[in-house]
Amino acid sequence: MDIIESMANIHIRDVPPDALEALRAAARQHRRSLNAEIVEALVGHAEREQQTQNLVERLAEGRRRWKKWFPDGFPPGLEPETIIRHDRDTR
Repeated sequence: MDIIESMANIHIRDVPPDALEALRAAARQHRRSLNAEIVEALVGHAEREQQTQNLVERLAEGRRRWKKWFPDGFPPGLEPETIIRHDRDTR
């Protein structure tokens, strides 16, 4: 049996007039219907949220690796104090 996915319907109430006008203006600019503009805005937001989540996960993995490689926090010679002293002493 094939599973058929259908598009969901959403009904939105009490949209602030300024937001509605901004959506209408964007729809005109992009030559879309208001509905298509709203769908695009929702899909774009969902994609950005997913990209943000992916970035957060990648950064967390990077932190875990860094702590595994450098349990004291910094590679030898790259401690903040060492860098500041070097910069100060070379002036």
